Amino acid sequence: MLSKDALSQLSQLKSNIVSNKEYAEGVVRPTAKRFGFVRLDDGRDAFLDPDQMLRVLPGDRVKISLTENSKKQLEATLESLLESSLSTFVGRYVRKGPAHFVEPDLPPFSRWLFIPPQERTNCSEGDLVQCELIRHPFKHEGKAQIRVINRIGKPEEPGIEGRYICAKFQLPGEWSEAAAAQAATIKPDALQGLEREDLSDIPFVTIDSEFTRDMDDALYAEKTANGWRLISAIADPSSLIELGSPLEQTAQERVSTLYLLGHPITMLPTELSHETFSLIPDAERPAVICTMDINSDGSIEHYTFNTANIKSHHKLSYQNVSELLDDSGDTLEQELPATIIASLRALADCAKARLNYRQENALVMEDRADYQYWLNDNKKIERIEKRLRNTAQKVVEEAMLATNICAGELFNTHPNSAYYSGHIGFRPERLDDVKALVAEVLPELSELDFTQLENFQRLFKTLRQNAVHSQDQARLLSLLQRMQQAGSLTTQPVGHFGLGFNSYATVTSPIRRYQDLHNHMVLKAILRGETPQQTNEEQAIALQETLSIGRQASRTLEQWLLCQYLSEHLGTVQFGTITGVSARGISVRLEEVGTDGFVQLAEKGQPKPKFDSRRLSLVTDTAEFFLDQTVAVKIKDVDVNSRRISLELVDPAMAERLQAFDKQEQTTQ
Repeated sequence: MLSKDALSQLSQLKSNIVSNKEYAEGVVRPTAKRFGFVRLDDGRDAFLDPDQMLRVLPGDRVKISLTENSKKQLEATLESLLESSLSTFVGRYVRKGPAHFVEPDLPPFSRWLFIPPQERTNCSEGDLVQCELIRHPFKHEGKAQIRVINRIGKPEEPGIEGRYICAKFQLPGEWSEAAAAQAATIKPDALQGLEREDLSDIPFVTIDSEFTRDMDDALYAEKTANGWRLISAIADPSSLIELGSPLEQTAQERVSTLYLLGHPITMLPTELSHETFSLIPDAERPAVICTMDINSDGSIEHYTFNTANIKSHHKLSYQNVSELLDDSGDTLEQELPATIIASLRALADCAKARLNYRQENALVMEDRADYQYWLNDNKKIERIEKRLRNTAQKVVEEAMLATNICAGELFNTHPNSAYYSGHIGFRPERLDDVKALVAEVLPELSELDFTQLENFQRLFKTLRQNAVHSQDQARLLSLLQRMQQAGSLTTQPVGHFGLGFNSYATVTSPIRRYQDLHNHMVLKAILRGETPQQTNEEQAIALQETLSIGRQASRTLEQWLLCQYLSEHLGTVQFGTITGVSARGISVRLEEVGTDGFVQLAEKGQPKPKFDSRRLSLVTDTAEFFLDQTVAVKIKDVDVNSRRISLELVDPAMAERLQAFDKQEQTTQ
C-alpha cells in the first residue's frame, strides 16, 4: 500500500503531465480509409488513427491533445466530445448476415452504422432511407446506433432522386397548419378591396419562359423627349402577408423557391405564387411600382416607388418577343395592339442604352448559356437543350437591374433595414496574389487598392477590353475571376463589385425570394413615412446559409441526373472549357451538357506534368493547359454513385469530324 507521500508524488506527476500537454479543439474530417484528421481551429490538421476514428463521426467538434511523431507530423488523442452536428442523414440499407446497417451518404466516410433489433423496420436490402443517430459512439466503445425514420424508396423508383435529395438536405415539405390556414384565407377577390391608385389602363405585359406560372414582374416603356419612361410593376404578396404572420415566417425559413429538376419547392403555397399574386393576364393585381426616367445616354435621371393596382394585358414569351425585336418573326406584330408593340420597342431601345451605360460606368457580366433539361415520365433526363440568352431576356434583365439599383439607393437612407445583395470583390486572403499577378501583366495598375470599387472596376474593364488581343491578359482575367468572393446577402450597402454598383437590393421577385418580400415591407414602411423594422447581420447570414444549402441540393440532383444521362452516351465527343486545373489534371465544362468532367493527366509510370499552382496551368510533354481554354474530350466513364464523369482528351480536328457525322446521322433519322 502506497504512503501518503507516494500518492501525493503520483498526483503531482499526473498534474505535471496534464499541464505539459498541448490541447486544441477542432472538427473531425474523415477519409475514404479508416483513419481521419482533426482540422484544428488554427487551420492545422492532426492525424486520428483508425481506433480513435471509431469513436467519432464526420463533423464532430472535439477536444484533443497533440503530439508529434518522428516525422514531425501532428497526431491527435481524443479528450472529449464537445459537439456533434450529425443528427439525421440519408443512406443505403444493407444487411450482413442477421445484422442490419445503413451505409451513410457522408463521403468520404464509409463506415456502416448499426441498427439495433428494436429499431428495425420493413426496409429491404438496397432501400434508400433517412436515419437519425440515437447513440453516439464516443462513450460506447466506438459503437454507434441509428434508427430509420423515413423509407425514401428503391433506387429504381421514378423520381427517387428528387425525394432522396430533399431528405439529404432536409428541404421543406408540407406547409405548417398555421401557414396553410392563412393561405386558405387569401383569395383573389380579397385583392379587390385594396384601395390603391388604379394603373390597370397602362398596357403592362409579362415576358417570361413559356412555362412560367409565378410571374412577378410586368413592364411598360414609352419614349420621352429626353429618353424613356420605364415602369416596372412587381407582384405584391406583402399586400396581404404581414410581417410576423405564419406565411411570412414560413417564407423566411424557406428563403427562396427551389427549382429542383422535377421537384420544385415553392417559397409560398402554389395557389398564391401561381394564381393569387401572380401577374396573370387580364386579372387585376396589387403591385409595387417603380417609375424611372431614363436619359438617352442610359443614366437614371429620376425614380419613384409607389403601390397601385395593375393588370397584365398579355403574357409573352422570351422567344416571341425576341423574334419581334430581332425582326425574325411577325407573330406578335399581327396579334398585339400597336400600343404594346410600341412599348416593347421602347423597352428594347431603353435596354440598349442602359447596357451601354453600364459598360461605360459599371461592369457587365459575360453572357452564359442556359440549359433546359427535359425529363421523361420517370423523371430522368431525356434530352438537353442549350439556350443562349436572347434579346428579350436581356431587355427584362436591364429593367430588373435598374429597378433594384433604385431600391438600393432608396434603402441607403434607412440603414439596417433592408437586405442588400453584396459582393466585395476579391477574397481578402488572395489580395497579395492578385497584386503580384497584376504586377506581372499590368504593372501600371498593380499599386491600386482593389478593395475600392472604382479600382476593381478599372482593373476588370481593362482586362476585358484587352483579353481578345492579349493572351497574357486573357489568362489573368480567368485567374482573377476565380479569386473573387461569392456574392452574399448583407444588411449593409457594401456595394456589388461584380456588377459595379455602389449598392444593390433586389425587390423584383417577392414571390420567389424572401429578401425581396422583406424589402417590399421595408419599402412600404418608407412610403408611409414610418421607420422600418431593423435587421441584423446574423439574420442575413442565416438566410445566406439556407440559400447555399438549396443551391447545393439543386446542383447535386442535377449532377446525379446528368450522370445517369451521360452513362448512356459513353464514347461521345464534345468540346468543353477548362474550369479547373490541378496537379492531377483538368476539369472541363461540357459545352452541350452544362456540367463538368475530369481529365486525368498525371498517370502512373508517365512523366509527371508540371503544375503551376499560382497561375493554375499544367504542362505535359505535348501541351499546356490553362483556365478557359477550349479542348475536345470524349466521355470515357461515368460513376453514377459518386456522380463523377471521367473524360479523355481527343484531337480537336477529329472531334469536329465526329460531331459533324453525329449531326448528319440525327438529320437522317
